[in-house]
Amino acid sequence: MPKITKLTKKNFWIIATNSTSAYVLAFLFVFYLNHFTNMFMSAMFNIEVSFDWDYVYYHIEPYQWTFDAVKTIFSAGPVLVFIVGAISLIAFFSLLEEPAKIKIFFIWLTFHSFNFFFANLLIGNIFKKGIGHVFNWMFLTDTQKLIIAMIGFFGLLGTAFVMTGPVIISANSYFKKTNEKNFPFFFTSQIIVPFVIGTLLSVGYFIPRILFQERYSWISLGIILFIIYMRLKDHEPVYFDEDDRQANLSVVLIAITIVVYVGFRFLFNTEHIFYWSH
Repeated sequence: MPKITKLTKKNFWIIATNSTSAYVLAFLFVFYLNHFTNMFMSAMFNIEVSFDWDYVYYHIEPYQWTFDAVKTIFSAGPVLVFIVGAISLIAFFSLLEEPAKIKIFFIWLTFHSFNFFFANLLIGNIFKKGIGHVFNWMFLTDTQKLIIAMIGFFGLLGTAFVMTGPVIISANSYFKKTNEKNFPFFFTSQIIVPFVIGTLLSVGYFIPRILFQERYSWISLGIILFIIYMRLKDHEPVYFDEDDRQANLSVVLIAITIVVYVGFRFLFNTEHIFYWSH
């Protein structure tokens, strides 16, 4: 008898669990990639730093900051995150016809990376957070800042349009086709529930000190996902190959996510100091 993924409550939560694990792992990957990039870039300027689970402390007086230091330290992370997002999207397309469930990790990694970068251009620019520090030091005119904010805005919109295809194609990990019957089941379990639960888990990770990016980044991502849903809700049936499909838990992905989530929060709970000059 051919194996197919039935639209049952059990399979719904299997898909949701896999995707939620990928969401949280991808979020933490992006966060700490930026976190440690900022920290290690400070070594170029012999700025001693310390860090904990959500913040990098720069042991330097305000008057000692230079434009080169600000530009390098606060822009390197977002740029690297964007590059990783692009590589992740390429990795997804390299597995396009494969039913590998790791593809949902690449989807969420691309979502989080592009959202982090473009939201920084938009929101960080306005509130002088993250890469917004760089723009503030560049003494840009209001017109120039508006142009950068618009690049961030259209970048977020572009992300929604670019990721529409990968989202619907990722259904081939569980289904032989998508149509009006199984699309609501798929989109809710693969995207909506992981977004809600994953966001709560991600924000909960930073309690009791939730910073600006972690507090508001879900809003722009939610808008992106809403646009994707509106583009897909009346889509024509999409057919994949005829190989058997069956929903099962991605044990390795779930285990890695739990270890990273719990381990990093415990390991980085206290402040760690680096002395680059020693």
